[in-house]
Amino acid sequence: MKEPKVHVGILFEPQIEFNLPTPYRIGGTEVCGKQTVTYDEGKILWNGRRYDVLLFEPQNESTDAFELLDVTIGINFHWERKEDQRFLGALKIIVEDGKLTAINVVKVEDYLTSVISSEMSATASLELLKAHAVISRSWLLAQIQKNREIAEAKTDYSAFTQTEEELIRWYDREDHTRFDVCADDHCQRYQGITRASTEIVKQAIAATYGRILMYDGKICDARFSKCCGGAFEEFQY
Repeated sequence: MKEPKVHVGILFEPQIEFNLPTPYRIGGTEVCGKQTVTYDEGKILWNGRRYDVLLFEPQNESTDAFELLDVTIGINFHWERKEDQRFLGALKIIVEDGKLTAINVVKVEDYLTSVISSEMSATASLELLKAHAVISRSWLLAQIQKNREIAEAKTDYSAFTQTEEELIRWYDREDHTRFDVCADDHCQRYQGITRASTEIVKQAIAATYGRILMYDGKICDARFSKCCGGAFEEFQY
């Protein structure tokens, strides 16, 4: 089976700068070097022309990487700051909420290699990293599956389930409608290949490749405290 890809929202700004160290394809054209895209009256302004969507695709998905400049990390946390980050896969630019959104389209296993390096210590024990790989993969694919089902149903989605005795509120889907997950603490922290992974992380991903948690025929929404949707709760819940 072909490995699925995930669309990760990285940066949300009126103007986005990025660098393509190696040639990327857009349509039938090769593009390289530093690029700037700007929000302009509901369109993407790039090289003097306006677009609805831009997709920059790598020549080699396994090695080619692009660099996004001034990415905000730790959004609304005390450690919030900006840094330049590098990512494998494709770069998609869309218009959203009066500004531009930069989306990384990347293979699921490449995404997970970064996540378990970013969320946990990349030098943690192999068994801990393997467990983290399985729950992160399960949570991610559950979100993608949910997105697909909502889109196919073509009905309004509610994050609330309420009875006379209980109110369940899920913090996830309604915040991201144009991509699968974001790259910050709201979902799972993802920093591409900005920080080098370790051999033990690669072992954990390889040892659990494609493995997920399932219950009653569905992928488990195996969220943990770092993909909380921005709302922390006591462990008992």
